[in-house]
Amino acid sequence: MSRSLLVLILLFVSFLPQFLFAGVVTDRIQSSQTLVVGTTGDFPPFAASTTQGKLIGFDIDLARKLADALNVKLQLKQMEFAKLIPAIKDGSIDMALSGITMAPSRNLKVAFVGPYALSGQSLLGRETLIATLTSNEKLANANFRVAALKGTTSEKVARQGMPHVKLTMTDTHDQSLMLLIDGKVDAILADLPFCRVAEFRYPQHNFKSLKDTLTFEPLGIAISGEDHLLHNLTQNFMLLMEESGTLQNMKNQWFKSNNWIKELPDMDFFKELEK
Repeated sequence: MSRSLLVLILLFVSFLPQFLFAGVVTDRIQSSQTLVVGTTGDFPPFAASTTQGKLIGFDIDLARKLADALNVKLQLKQMEFAKLIPAIKDGSIDMALSGITMAPSRNLKVAFVGPYALSGQSLLGRETLIATLTSNEKLANANFRVAALKGTTSEKVARQGMPHVKLTMTDTHDQSLMLLIDGKVDAILADLPFCRVAEFRYPQHNFKSLKDTLTFEPLGIAISGEDHLLHNLTQNFMLLMEESGTLQNMKNQWFKSNNWIKELPDMDFFKELEK
């Protein structure tokens, strides 16, 4: 942690009014001395599991820095994407960090702090297939097999923008990627950063993603809409991260470097587990 960020965090915590810890979730965090963060753990570069089972990624680092700023322990709960928002609402987790798009339909259920990054949907498939999709009209009339993660923007884009494809819904990004590698689908719909990582990880499959994204998606931290104090606290913390330059440094590490990718297991690892 840089000295400038440490100073900012100390100032943030030192002058934080005590009433900010009186909310339902903030009170739970203080009582347990633990920040519980939900994540999928299969969405690099935001959150991914290494061969040793350790969670790494941009969102994971962000969660650790917030826990450090609050001087509490961090507990990461890995779960399917569709279960993250329900877990916030039932109090199983304090917040969710997993490249979550701040969609209005989700914002009716939870509050968001952000955006801390921008993304967009892309289509990942064999280079020969992607080369044929040169217009929105060709995408709209496509009739090949596509996998998309359940409950995400990917599912919405597939159903509304590609009505003729044979759609397979999955619970995890890894399931979608395994279907593509095994040739059981022709393409997957996912956020562009995930598609770019898959291109780099599996060059032998000649994967390629679309040149332009299909959507514009601001990503945010999902928290309870009933705890305004937690929202204010997290918002102020993110402002410190941005103004100190720490957020940009993290983006450079996770979005512009590929050194960390070697820590991720190959899809063959997951295939062996399923046998």
